[in-house]
Amino acid sequence: MNIRNVMTVLFLATVPALLLQACGGILTSENAAKQYYMLQPLETPAQRADAGQQHALSVNVTAVPGLDTDRIMALGADARLNRYSNARWPDHLPEVLTSVLRRSLEASGSYDTRGPTGHGAESWRLQLEARKFYGLQDAAGESRSVAVELAGSLNCGTAAHPVRLAASSGVGEQRLSVVVAAHQAALDSITRELLMLIGDHCDH
Repeated sequence: MNIRNVMTVLFLATVPALLLQACGGILTSENAAKQYYMLQPLETPAQRADAGQQHALSVNVTAVPGLDTDRIMALGADARLNRYSNARWPDHLPEVLTSVLRRSLEASGSYDTRGPTGHGAESWRLQLEARKFYGLQDAAGESRSVAVELAGSLNCGTAAHPVRLAASSGVGEQRLSVVVAAHQAALDSITRELLMLIGDHCDH
């Protein structure tokens, strides 16, 4: 076998490996740049309140297993948790939601979430768990909507109240920015409900 035939055989032998490597990179998309998305606090008309009228409120959010991550997640039709390729929150979900909800409550003008709170009769505490915060995918793997659910308790001094906040938002296009916008819309919806709940149970 001459040198030309040897080179041809070697080339043909390496082609399948090269193709497999290229396809693997496309399928996993781990080599692409990470994309970070921000969730914003709810924009509401702030009530005029001085520091003495603001009530101290401790806010903390945890997450169920599978959601304590910085990856933006989707729940498949087969109950499998999937990751949107390279799409991430700036921090793990509990830290992101804690920060956003604190800023939303502060923006209302009625609550101070920055200072420490104790456990006395004047202490208010909001403890929530993220039970849903993901896109919902159909059997074809397309996201049709986003589901958000937070549950826990609101303590106003000595009184405790159960909290369950749930919302969904449709996804009109199969683009990451649209999926994130749907997360934002659902979060805005439950934040409005949360403000009403605190007002009904505590501000009286």
